[in-house]
Amino acid sequence: MVGSKAIYMKKYFLFSLLSACVLSVQAQKQDKPNPVGPSKIQSYSFTLAAGGGSFTTALGYQHLWQVGKKKKLGLGIGARFTSAFGSNQYFTTAPAKLTSGKTGPGVLFAEDIEQNIDSVLFNRHQINALNLSLHLHYRFAPKWGAGFNIDALGFSFGGEQRGQYLGNNGIGAATTGKPTGFNVLLISDNDKGSLNSELFVDYALSKKWRAKLGYQYLFMEYTTRTEVQTTPDGQKNDRFRNKASGISLGLTYNF
Repeated sequence: MVGSKAIYMKKYFLFSLLSACVLSVQAQKQDKPNPVGPSKIQSYSFTLAAGGGSFTTALGYQHLWQVGKKKKLGLGIGARFTSAFGSNQYFTTAPAKLTSGKTGPGVLFAEDIEQNIDSVLFNRHQINALNLSLHLHYRFAPKWGAGFNIDALGFSFGGEQRGQYLGNNGIGAATTGKPTGFNVLLISDNDKGSLNSELFVDYALSKKWRAKLGYQYLFMEYTTRTEVQTTPDGQKNDRFRNKASGISLGLTYNF
């Protein structure tokens, strides 16, 4: 099951990258006559999401620069605060050097090393993450658009949680963990900390308000108090990750 989750995440990464390319190409195509959009858009967003045993709320700020002849493609940066919580979820070995034996771009296509992947079952989890984010949005009709966003860099905080370490060898032990403090987007399992991403379509309710429906993919990570895991070749580990996907609903206010 761990292997299938990793493969699913890799497919999602490739799908997101392909979606971004498609949106960029579409921005260059000839369209039916449409009003030229603004040169930049600033907005706040509020998003709720559920799936994979976790529930999240997110507050964000986005600044998009509109490019292209008709200003349909928006590229920008922002900041997002995500709070995620749930109960009885497994967090599995996080570092890429353990999960696949690779740390470069090849990690996207590498198979999981099952004997290196242990888990911690937390009775409950609650992680707060504040991250800088990257944004892409394309307006394909007067009121309709589609976009993608992903956290890039930030930090996480939250209370210490009790859990049960479960090794591949069948040995378990009680442990505790706190959210990994530093978050950074790299490639696949090279990522560190808790990072949120979203692929969505949105609709203009008015000149200021837009409603959106999307697919959220969330990395959450805990660091245990001690290095509870020892791999068969003697490597130590204290970082464990949960990957949750779900449906997201939200509102965006342009100002």
